[in-house]
Amino acid sequence: MLLRKAHFLLAVPAICLAQAPAQSRLVLDATDHDFGKLAPGTAVTHRFKATNGGNAPLTINHLSPSCGCTSTVVGKSFLLPGESTELEVTFNPEGQSGLVHKSVRVESDAAVDPIQTLTFQAEVLPDILPSTTTVRFQDLLRADHRKASVRLSSGTAKGISLSDVDLSEAPWLGVATREEGRDLWVDFELLASRLPKDKLHGDDTVRLHVSNPNPSEVNLTVHWELRAPVLAVPGRIAWAGPAGQDRSMAVRLNSRNRKPFRILSARTSNPLIQVSAPSPKAAPSQAIQVRMLPSAPAGVYEDSVTLTLDTPGRPVFEFRVSAALN
Repeated sequence: MLLRKAHFLLAVPAICLAQAPAQSRLVLDATDHDFGKLAPGTAVTHRFKATNGGNAPLTINHLSPSCGCTSTVVGKSFLLPGESTELEVTFNPEGQSGLVHKSVRVESDAAVDPIQTLTFQAEVLPDILPSTTTVRFQDLLRADHRKASVRLSSGTAKGISLSDVDLSEAPWLGVATREEGRDLWVDFELLASRLPKDKLHGDDTVRLHVSNPNPSEVNLTVHWELRAPVLAVPGRIAWAGPAGQDRSMAVRLNSRNRKPFRILSARTSNPLIQVSAPSPKAAPSQAIQVRMLPSAPAGVYEDSVTLTLDTPGRPVFEFRVSAALN
């Protein structure tokens, strides 16, 4: 009688195990990959291993990359228990730069963790790394003769070979190049006396055509800015607060050389901003009132006020007006 009871107790666990439901489980050999340093035109591929670690069939339903720069391929979507496949991820770094982090969402019918995420990163380095893309010549006087240089560093073992220079019509600007090892220097020379008489600032584009494929063209901007004949106090207007209010601020313009001048005209880039009529009399200091109408709706504004002065050459003077209305 005692032997029969022991036999019954041993049989209970076996019955429980037999009734446990079968479950599928997606097991990944890794969830992250580092492609390292890449050139912009070099597509790379990595394969993640995926295994059905459960005891029931599993289906990989979908792979969803986080951006269009990534494509995916599933080697086999239906996996029996213990079977494996590869999830292929291809990254095209064209148009990317610096440290890049991307992800791929893996969706399956697994009973445990049906949604998992694969991540990868890369450092996209172009073949050519300019020390800057904008050269600035500021606070210029008409008699100034300024120079500046930009270094184009090679991001590979190859040197940079220049084939052509395309410069917009800018008789005030000279461009020369010189090689230094694998790098290329671009030397700029600006003659302020040749700058347009009716402008205080401007931008010129210099296109460098090189033999390197990534990129084959390097665009540099030369920004120049003459010293304004007057100083605005404050130099910029900024408002913030609720919409529907009438806002105004006085701006005083002071002649740098204390010579009398007149404001011939004043205009704004936004009809919601108005400028009071300036005094018709010449003086070393002039005052205007800038107003934002209460009808301005909520939003962020970045506008300008442009003044025409009777200083030599009738230069145009501009200052910024910004507002954040809620």
